[in-house]
Order: sequence, then structure tokens, then C-alpha cells
Amino acid sequence: MVGLLPVLALLLLGAQAQHGSQWTYSEGALDQAQWWKEYPSCGGKRQSPINLQRRKVQYNPSLKALNLIGYQSLVGEFPMTNNGHTVQIGLPPTMRMTATDGTEYIAKQMHFHWGGESWEISGSEHTIDGIRFVAEIHIVHYNSKYKSYNVAQSAPDGLAVLAALIKVEDFGENIYYSSFISQLDSIKHPGQSTVLSGLDIRGMLPENLHDYYSYGGSLTTPPCTENVSWFVLANPIKFSRAQCWKLENSVLDHKNNTLHNIYRVTQPLNNRVVETNFLNLPNECCESQLYPTKFYNKLKNSKKLLKKKKGKESHEE
Repeated sequence: MVGLLPVLALLLLGAQAQHGSQWTYSEGALDQAQWWKEYPSCGGKRQSPINLQRRKVQYNPSLKALNLIGYQSLVGEFPMTNNGHTVQIGLPPTMRMTATDGTEYIAKQMHFHWGGESWEISGSEHTIDGIRFVAEIHIVHYNSKYKSYNVAQSAPDGLAVLAALIKVEDFGENIYYSSFISQLDSIKHPGQSTVLSGLDIRGMLPENLHDYYSYGGSLTTPPCTENVSWFVLANPIKFSRAQCWKLENSVLDHKNNTLHNIYRVTQPLNNRVVETNFLNLPNECCESQLYPTKFYNKLKNSKKLLKKKKGKESHEE
């Protein structure tokens, strides 16, 4: 009986560890407000995501375009898994990203963040001037000077994430996501996996890959290690409403609930500097990207006023 006590103690510790690993975004004892209790780095000063304030970022002309290798027309089979927190796709080591400073990063996986509890709730992690986009894609890389992701994930310069925001357009589906979207029903439950045959990651990203925001931050999920170089593309990916709805309503979490609102709220900047390699666009230009309907109405009203004014001037003459 005495000999069983150490075994029982180990089993109990294992059960506690397993329970502790079940962090959530919004419910339970280990929701995102409590992550720091089990994962201390989550309470650090260099956390991600952040709100990207266009008027406060610093333009750095020395930041060149990211050099992406092996992103286009990938041949092979790529595992796609519902891990209970998101949908994740494994990527081959032939995918590489080289930053302006010459650091080469090897792709490990890509995953998504979305909202969807109601149509009004968007789910990107990074925001621009406080505006949250409908979803966000992260392509996670590790520094090639380390022999594996497992080694790099705890190194101070170990990781880099290429991020892109997703917006809804009413002009048909994004064909580069058709295969991915169609396979979501195959991984409805946590732990289920399927295989994607062939990927075109380049096509899945915005057309403009040159312009980006850059800053030093963390993983946005536990363990929240503060060793991530972030590159957030300035231009969004376009989804149809149907694709967005399918992404938000196809997979379940560990409690058999639809996986909704899987994003971390923005974290304090804490004196960090966010750099860009592009000059801020005129406000009206940027407004058209963030608020397309509002911008269109504003433009339409301006034309009406101009027409009315010209008619009045002609009448006066």
C-alpha cells in the first residue's frame, strides 16, 4: 500500500497538469485573464497582440520586403488539425522567410483566429486604430540557427510570425481557401485531423506582401513566450461572407461547443516601438480599406453635394 502512494501522487500531478493545460479564451478557471497564473510569461511587458496605431508607428525606410521562399504551389500532403483552440496546418521546412536583418526563419505551422459568436463579433487579434477585423491568420516560423522548433521556442530570438488580417468582401469567394474551407467538416471535433493535398500559401496571402508593421512581442497563446518577431501585413486578405461563416461555425471545442471568439485581447504596448516600411497613407485612403461602406457613402454624398452646388451656381448665373 505504501508503495502505491508515490504512483498515486504522480497520477494526481499528471491529472492536475492535464487540467491546467486546458486553457480557454473566455470560460473556466484558466481563461485568458488568468493565463499568467500558470504561464507567468503571459503577464509580461512585451505581450501580443497589440493595437497598431497608424499615427504612432515609426516609418523605417531600411525595412525591406520580406523574402518568402517556397510559399507558392506547395506539392505534398499537409496535416490539418482541430486542436481544440484553433485549426492548424503543418508546413514543410522548405518554406522560409528572411527578414531585413538577414535572419532566416523556417515555417512550422499556420493557424487562424476568429470571432463569430454573433455576426457583430470579429475575431482578429491585432487591431488597426482599434478596429478589429473578422479574422487573422498566423504563419509561425523559427530561427534557422536552431536545430528544431522545440529548441527555438524557448530561445530569446527563436520565433517569428507572419500575420495577415482577414476582411469580408461581397464579391465572391477566395478560391485559394476553397480546399481548406471544404475540409473543415472533417475536423469538427478536437483531435481530428485531415490532409490537404497541395497548398499555395502565397495565394492565400494579400497581393501586397511588401508593406508590413513590425515589432517585438510574444506568442498570443500560452506559454506566451516573449521571443517573437512580428510581421503584420498592412493589406488584408479577402473572404466572402459564406467563407467567413463557414470558418466561424464548423469546428467544436473540448466542451463540444462551437469554437467561437478564439482571439486574445490586445495587450499594452509598454513603450515598445512599432515600425513600418511604408509611409502612412492618407486618412481617406485608409478609411476606405477599414470602412468600405462608410467610405462609399461618404464619397457618394460628397458627389451629391458637389452636383447640387454646381446646379445652384448655374441657376444663380
